[in-house]
Amino acid sequence: MVEVRKFEGDAQDASGFVNRVWGEHYAAQGPLTNFQPRLLDWWLFANPLATPEYRLGAYVRGKLAGVLFAEPLRLRLGGQDVEGTYGSWLSVDPAFRGERLGQKLVEEMGARQRERGAALMLGCVGLGSVGERFWKRTEHTRVFGSLGLWLHVFDPAAVARWASSAPERAFFSLVSRLPRRRPVDLDTHGIRPYRPEDLPACMALVQQSMEQVNLGYGYTAERLAHQLQFRDVPRTLVLERNGSVRGLVNSYALQMNARGALDISLIDLLALDASVPREERKRFLRVAMRDMAARGAHCAAMVRSPCVPAGLMLGAGWVPWSGGMRIVCTLTSPDVLWPASPRVFTHLR
Repeated sequence: MVEVRKFEGDAQDASGFVNRVWGEHYAAQGPLTNFQPRLLDWWLFANPLATPEYRLGAYVRGKLAGVLFAEPLRLRLGGQDVEGTYGSWLSVDPAFRGERLGQKLVEEMGARQRERGAALMLGCVGLGSVGERFWKRTEHTRVFGSLGLWLHVFDPAAVARWASSAPERAFFSLVSRLPRRRPVDLDTHGIRPYRPEDLPACMALVQQSMEQVNLGYGYTAERLAHQLQFRDVPRTLVLERNGSVRGLVNSYALQMNARGALDISLIDLLALDASVPREERKRFLRVAMRDMAARGAHCAAMVRSPCVPAGLMLGAGWVPWSGGMRIVCTLTSPDVLWPASPRVFTHLR
């Protein structure tokens, strides 16, 4: 007998289950995220805004056989903000294939979203993966184009050793043998860690940066406060000019496994006031990059979006890279109106 109910466990339990199942499903297809307990606590289990009713477990004869977790969010849809969720971590133990656990988890999640007035669930899936094939078969689900990344490599040799594909290993091996520039002293004046009293200014910056977005994450002040500061997980730097916060970079350390482990600094938010000059923008981003490298990151990555101008990233030494991911949206109602030309902003979870 299958019973779908609230997940019975903590971040440690969820981490162990999801990492094991994803390893069995996806290990041969490319890099895998290490969903560490500290990250799951930040996103879900210790997040005061993440209701436990959206953390689902499928139990077969009392044994955990599958999970689907979602975080309630304010989402941008066209010209309005709606209630929704970001769903991920769908995992079904291969020992229970044939029980339709994935479909049952999605059906229960949809029912709970309808009860709470959530319009849709946003998520990301790997291109060509088991997950992508599952979601394409799921009723009332839209699959969008691929997500690109911005990439900056601090340690090409480490990336070459880690890369799962032969072309990537060859490329980064070549890059690692090129002459490296001597480190340049960077002026850190006005750049400091985020403080809670910076929240109103940071909220204004994020809202300003998302003016072009018509599908994806939205932020309330409470949600942004949690995003910018939680234990020692996210790292947020701000740029202060004339006594006012004029920029922020919010990132966190993520480990990806392929042929070994790679430590990545993943930028979730980069927002700068329109008044900040171009050279000041590049200085701020470069200081943040140096901070990431000093904290042990082999590379840094960020989802490409309309929120950040390409010129800034290229000028600071970042390159466009394939993300190998797609956006999926599962609707609670087939009547949701989609933007004609989606301009997406999302995080990777």
